[in-house]
Amino acid sequence: LEIRRNGDAVFEGNTSLEQLARSLESLAAWLFREDEFRNGVFLMTGTGIVPNDDFSLEDGDEVAITISGIGTLVNPIVKDMR
Repeated sequence: LEIRRNGDAVFEGNTSLEQLARSLESLAAWLFREDEFRNGVFLMTGTGIVPNDDFSLEDGDEVAITISGIGTLVNPIVKDMR
């Protein structure tokens, strides 16, 4: 994960499945323990990448998430004008 501000990286971090406390198989077993999902289900683990408490996204920042072998998703940050 990389956060860019004015083209410069202001935060960088990475994580991997090996850092999970439980295996994906174990998490999936717990997910299906009490329920069936006939139409499918997504198992989301959250992120192990968190900037320091004093960091805030700003209008114009770009958050880029890269997964090797898949590609990069870039999300621009746009200030809500409501």
